[in-house]
Amino acid sequence: MSDLPRTSQDARDTYSFQKAPSPSESSLRNLPSGSYFPASRGGDNASIMDSPAPGRGLFPTQTWGGTASLYSLGSLNHYKTMDADTQALVDRRAGEIAKWHIHWQTPAITVAFFIAGLLAALGHHVFYARLDGKPATEQLIMIRYGTALAFFVKSMLVGCVILCYRQRIWHTFRTKAMTMSAIDGLFSATEDPSQFFNWEMIRNGKLATLMALTSWLIPIASVLSPAALTSETRVTLNQTHCPAVASLNFSHESVYDFRNVNNYPGASLVYYNTTDTKGTTEGWFDYYDQPSKNARRLTVTSAYLRKAATLTKASNNSCGADWDCSYDLKFQAPGYKCDEASADDVPPFNLSVLAPEGKNIYYSNVDLNDYANPQIDTDDDGMPVQKPPYPDSLGVFQSEPVLWIGYSLNTSKPYDKSSPYAELWRNVHEPKIFKCVLHYTDYTFNIKYEESIQNATLKQRDFLSPVIETAVVPTDREKYKLAASYHAMGALLRNFMRGSIFYKSDSRYFVTKSDVSETRLMDSATSYPVANLMEELQSFYEDMIITLLSEPFLVVGDRQDVECDKTKKQNVYVYHAEGLWVGYAIAVAIAFASIFVGAWSIFQNGVSSDIQFSRIMVTTRNPTLDRLSVGACLGGDPFPKELTQTKLRFGVLLEDDPREGPLGRVEHCCFGAAGEVKEIVKNGTYAGLKKWRKPVEEEAGDVEEKEALLRKRH
Repeated sequence: MSDLPRTSQDARDTYSFQKAPSPSESSLRNLPSGSYFPASRGGDNASIMDSPAPGRGLFPTQTWGGTASLYSLGSLNHYKTMDADTQALVDRRAGEIAKWHIHWQTPAITVAFFIAGLLAALGHHVFYARLDGKPATEQLIMIRYGTALAFFVKSMLVGCVILCYRQRIWHTFRTKAMTMSAIDGLFSATEDPSQFFNWEMIRNGKLATLMALTSWLIPIASVLSPAALTSETRVTLNQTHCPAVASLNFSHESVYDFRNVNNYPGASLVYYNTTDTKGTTEGWFDYYDQPSKNARRLTVTSAYLRKAATLTKASNNSCGADWDCSYDLKFQAPGYKCDEASADDVPPFNLSVLAPEGKNIYYSNVDLNDYANPQIDTDDDGMPVQKPPYPDSLGVFQSEPVLWIGYSLNTSKPYDKSSPYAELWRNVHEPKIFKCVLHYTDYTFNIKYEESIQNATLKQRDFLSPVIETAVVPTDREKYKLAASYHAMGALLRNFMRGSIFYKSDSRYFVTKSDVSETRLMDSATSYPVANLMEELQSFYEDMIITLLSEPFLVVGDRQDVECDKTKKQNVYVYHAEGLWVGYAIAVAIAFASIFVGAWSIFQNGVSSDIQFSRIMVTTRNPTLDRLSVGACLGGDPFPKELTQTKLRFGVLLEDDPREGPLGRVEHCCFGAAGEVKEIVKNGTYAGLKKWRKPVEEEAGDVEEKEALLRKRH
């Protein structure tokens, strides 16, 4: 012992290691100076190598002189730890046998991860499905919830795959001899993607490598799935009733009395004169004077807008706030029935006044047999200056003027040069005459509000009867006032249709004598009437009628409850289920397949395992590995390349003196060089390194007790 280095003796004194007897101690004392530690033959320090590898010793050369040695007493002999509790544990476990048992924890956690991921995916689907079609409010919060669910699904399914992967790699370690580099790759492939460049790992662990790769690809689902919920502008349809849409009821005018507006408050379409402002004298009556200012304003507005005017809040009043709607509106109102002049008609003018014979391109007579105004001189109160008795014709509607309209259509086809009209008119002109008679008319309009803009489309028009077929006297109050309101609306149209437009040949320009030039009935580009003037005149008048809906304070104003289709454009959530399930379905399928692989691997391995430090520690107890680790015990980078190229396999260590006892042959499982391990036999008897197990004589005991232990272990 005098030859041992002082440092080793000091270390022993300092830590009070208790040196156990060693059968090779005497041989150590006799080692010549400068020799290597020899491989024993069948002893505790047996090596699989008969001699050091060429070019390098198993250990660095050390002398037994005054220089420092790599060996301490504890490294060369059996020793006991300084920690009493740990030593007690070591002594107690010296007779333990490895148990073949599939513990429930790993399979249970694996299945729990899979179920949790699947339920979270279904929950994600339900969450998005409930949002589908709902107003897209709190979008940021909903996206956060969806992203959280997606990452939870990813975490659970990846966890499931990794747990199964760990079972698979232990099966691979048992069946394939691989370099340390490939083993490192399998241990870390789920954490370090650079390991996928390790070709040996891929070649020897194809299925395990594929499982590791899927653990990196599954998170893609967490990117795809939140994008399955988007927001779009959509139209929501609600088929319901609109309880108070604006309508017209001209019958209100028949009972209107400017002396008492309580029955039908609002503005009348007609101004009246009267024989008694108080309405108390016998035989008093009101009679028509002219259209009211409100009626003039509304019809002129329509004419100048070239469309029906609408109330600013009409959409809200009819459809409700933030809604558009469409409904059919039916009412009775004045309408002009227009027809081409027939052979039986006697118009107040003939075609000769129209181009090409005449100079007019538009000519009308709309006041024939019109109601005379004034009927009689009146004072400031609208009462006749003349005292009763009044003329019998006072205020009587004898007839309603017929609109006689003539116009000449420019066909754009040039006249023949021989034509007398070629020089003046150049193109062929076709003169036409039509007439329009005011009728009681039933209308059906489709009223549509879109973004507060009203659009009225005529669906049906039924002409009932002329407004005035026989004389209507003012004493027949209801009939008279209804006729007066129709007549007033007709008079307002006639104001625009009256007059003519002619061509001044010497100056070669058109001269207009009619307000029709201010309306859409004239083509602004050519100054000619529109080609379908008759149809457009009817439509032009109907725009005036529809414009009355824009004034809620008219006597003729009314409200109707109608069936309507309400629509709303709003930003809503839109769930694209395929976008969510494409990623999730693949991820779930991979995890499900991994469970089968993991379950089969556990069955083949006979145990469930992990890659934690504790598992690495107990599976690397091999004297060969202890010697190979010399000089690399810090585990620092770079790791010795010669070690990374060493091939290892997890199997049964081929010890030189197998133990036979009551339990049969007891062997040790560990990582070892390919030539020093054999295949692990499922349900075999394995414990640990022979040198650390109890001697044979200490294991002697009741055979029945050992057999019971075996049954318990299995």
